[in-house]
Amino acid sequence: MRRLGLLLFMVPWLLLPARAADQSVRLVDDEWLSGRSGQTELLILDVREPQAYQQGHLPGAVNLPVNSIFGLDPRSDLMAPTSTIQRVFSTAGIDVSQQLVVYDSGNFIDAARLIWILEMHGHGRVALKDGGYESWLASGKAISFEASQPQARRFIPTADPQRIASKLSTRLAIDNPEIVLIDARTPEEFAGEVSGAKRFGHIPTAINIPWDANYERVDGQPKLKPLSELRALYAGIGQNKRIGRA
Repeated sequence: MRRLGLLLFMVPWLLLPARAADQSVRLVDDEWLSGRSGQTELLILDVREPQAYQQGHLPGAVNLPVNSIFGLDPRSDLMAPTSTIQRVFSTAGIDVSQQLVVYDSGNFIDAARLIWILEMHGHGRVALKDGGYESWLASGKAISFEASQPQARRFIPTADPQRIASKLSTRLAIDNPEIVLIDARTPEEFAGEVSGAKRFGHIPTAINIPWDANYERVDGQPKLKPLSELRALYAGIGQNKRIGRA
């Protein structure tokens, strides 16, 4: 269930201003992306499985299935070793100078996972495509069936330990009033009525903000809620507190 928590990573990330040095955007829509097609320093990443990618994708998008950096361990919520991530990103044509745009089928979860991994390994210019492939397809814009063959680049990872929580740091956070633990699972899971994990219930002091409270359907398409609504959803946390996600 940890993968659901990664959508919660996205929202505070969107609410905060981008680092000035990056001059980066964080959320883009279909119009923004279609108007920049073919730009050499813009790389679009499709995190869906190869079969879905082959059935149609955004023109120029490179297929980077999220399972290529997750799921290499029997516990599929664990990411691959840094050496594997470096190889996968380099082969996909990624380096830290580019503006990246990441999309999935439209549920935001897999895109959030890749964005988290990119930022944790030092890439600061990453944007989420709102609505994913589902929105692009519904807009009637052109799609491609030809697999993109990126030119390999050298991706040099620089780890950011603030992007990941260990068991120890989570235990310490329970007793730290300056850290807020967010449980992104359903209210039923939070209450211990059902569980996709071995144990029921939630981490002590955690608050429940279900992952699907962050988006809505507009004309049938998945869209993140307006920033004003997201700010209201997270208003009780406080801007100066650190956030942990479960």
